[in-house]
Amino acid sequence: MEEAKISQITPGMCPPEGCPPPTRIECIVVDKVYDSCFQINDFTRDTTISNFAGPFAEGDVIPCRQNGDITCTEISRVDAGGGFFTVTLLISVPILLANPNNPNQTVDRTFTFTKTATLCCPQGVEPDCSESTLLFCNCVVSNTLEQTLSVTCTLQVCVVIKCILEVQLLVPSYGFCVPAPCITLPGVCPPTPPAQCF
Repeated sequence: MEEAKISQITPGMCPPEGCPPPTRIECIVVDKVYDSCFQINDFTRDTTISNFAGPFAEGDVIPCRQNGDITCTEISRVDAGGGFFTVTLLISVPILLANPNNPNQTVDRTFTFTKTATLCCPQGVEPDCSESTLLFCNCVVSNTLEQTLSVTCTLQVCVVIKCILEVQLLVPSYGFCVPAPCITLPGVCPPTPPAQCF
């Protein structure tokens, strides 16, 4: 009777009377997140562009967007006690700037800034910023020289820092997942996880 009950268990919430005991213990390899945080950062950077065909005037908008993953490089890590470390990171934001007169003319720029956070991030655990997102980018011409444009960009970045390490974990298990037959009418999908920065 107990075996029949366990065989009916599917992923999801346990019934009010509780979950049955697992049928086995598995060793799995996963990325363990030791700690994480996020913050919205605003900053301004100046750059020059020399290969855009004009004409241009001061105040003209230069379209810009994120062009690849936002990354971070560890600069320093200081023990803050209790398993916590104060980590200073160099955040790199790749941006693509396009010529409003000719969208085929583009230039790549990487704007950087530093970020310090105190996290549970022991030695051997690497900070990861790949989930960070550019929320806002506005670039305008600040000066027009003979062959060069001076451009000022204002950016807003949602920085997501996670301290991640690949580990082997022992977990209770009910065995392998068995997919259900496909149907032609849609059911109820799980909701999309809430965005962290909105």
